[in-house]
Amino acid sequence: MARSELPDIPLSVLDLAPVGAGSHAGAALRDTIELARLTERLGFQRFWVAEHHNMPGIASSAPAVLLAHLATATERIRLGSGGVMLPNHAPLVVAEQFGMLEALHPGRVDLGIGRAPGTDPVTAQALRRRADALSVDEFPEQLTELMGYFVGASQRGVRVSTVRRRNAQHCVPSTPRGPAFARTTS
Repeated sequence: MARSELPDIPLSVLDLAPVGAGSHAGAALRDTIELARLTERLGFQRFWVAEHHNMPGIASSAPAVLLAHLATATERIRLGSGGVMLPNHAPLVVAEQFGMLEALHPGRVDLGIGRAPGTDPVTAQALRRRADALSVDEFPEQLTELMGYFVGASQRGVRVSTVRRRNAQHCVPSTPRGPAFARTTS
């Protein structure tokens, strides 16, 4: 399908880097790279990767790492996470990772945020180091902290050197306690 045949709706692709039967993560990640390149050639607007842990059939456990590689393998398509599961990460680390991606690939990086664990309870505990750490109930506070790093209003007084300061409208939760989409670029 040529670009002129695509609908006038921005189209995106979300990939999980599926590991086929009898295959391995390396092959799945190479397939994801080829899919991103094809998606770009076909004129899609964005290519997204998901975060899942301890799932033998899915190789996308580290969205920021995968996006860094995809950004070097493509030229202009926007790349993003769909999404980073914020309860699994310190907001500062997410801001630093995506701030660095944006600094290296200006105008091409999007940050999608989710509140689910993206895994089973045992793996979620291993990611968080303790059972009570970073529960989904803390999501609103985590999201507020993350947004603060992008708009230069960190309540902790920490500044992320790779983050270009943004207007707060670029970091908008969809609901007070639900998933959010925070754009790191305009």
